[in-house]
Amino acid sequence: MLFSFLTWRITKVAFIVSGTLSIVFLFVQFIQLDQVLLKAPLKESALFLAVWLLYFFSYFLPSSLVVAFGWAFFELKESKKLNVVASFGKDPKSVFFKVFLLSLPFFFSVIAIGVFIKQEDISHLRKLFIYRYYMEILKAIPEKGFYTLGKVTIRVEERDDRVFNGVLLKIENNLISARQAVFQGEELVLKDGSFVVKRENKYYLTRFQKYTLNFSEILPREERKRRESPFLPVINAALAIIFTFLAFHIVIKLINRHTKLYYTLGFFITIHHLALILLRSKL
Repeated sequence: MLFSFLTWRITKVAFIVSGTLSIVFLFVQFIQLDQVLLKAPLKESALFLAVWLLYFFSYFLPSSLVVAFGWAFFELKESKKLNVVASFGKDPKSVFFKVFLLSLPFFFSVIAIGVFIKQEDISHLRKLFIYRYYMEILKAIPEKGFYTLGKVTIRVEERDDRVFNGVLLKIENNLISARQAVFQGEELVLKDGSFVVKRENKYYLTRFQKYTLNFSEILPREERKRRESPFLPVINAALAIIFTFLAFHIVIKLINRHTKLYYTLGFFITIHHLALILLRSKL
């Protein structure tokens, strides 16, 4: 009963801390992508948010477990409940080891999630997410107005659903005009138009009957980040296990005030994540 209670208490605190940190990071992301999140297709928005939360929740969970273990055993010590437990012949260390073993699946879950979801996956989803948003904006562009998305500026004279009439496109220094344009999937098929291309300070005009423009090649794209090492989740969990043992021993032997507990746990979290940042750049 005691072990189950402590495991539940530690799990609750760890989930609250990890969830809070994940939501804070998500809030920062929301500030950067507020219009995109609100106007992008619901499917892409939900997928991006779900993967984002799962990745950062698992990333912060190991250090949150360190906090939870330190907090739980400090409360037992401060309330003299450890003395009561010891009076029944149970050493605090044996209680810690038993609860730690019951909590091991959470450390392993961090490794399992880290194998399937990496930071570059988040970046790729973000890129896809923004791209889908831009496509929706282009497909719904109103008449008689200039709109700029990245390096693309577009104007439509008239529109009928997804059929545009009197289209003018500026892509960097190149101009494209067409009598009509139709979206087909992710491509814009231009009909009866012309290119004005600038080369070596000269302009060249080329006419076309039909031209297909692939927006995946010209809309803003994020550079793909260097692939994250598969060992990082393992190191994350391993560091947390080490700090969990250290936190327990320090709490039992040295910590007698809440302020000391806060400083100690804050120190462990800082060292933990500084180590992860350093290792991420090296691996």
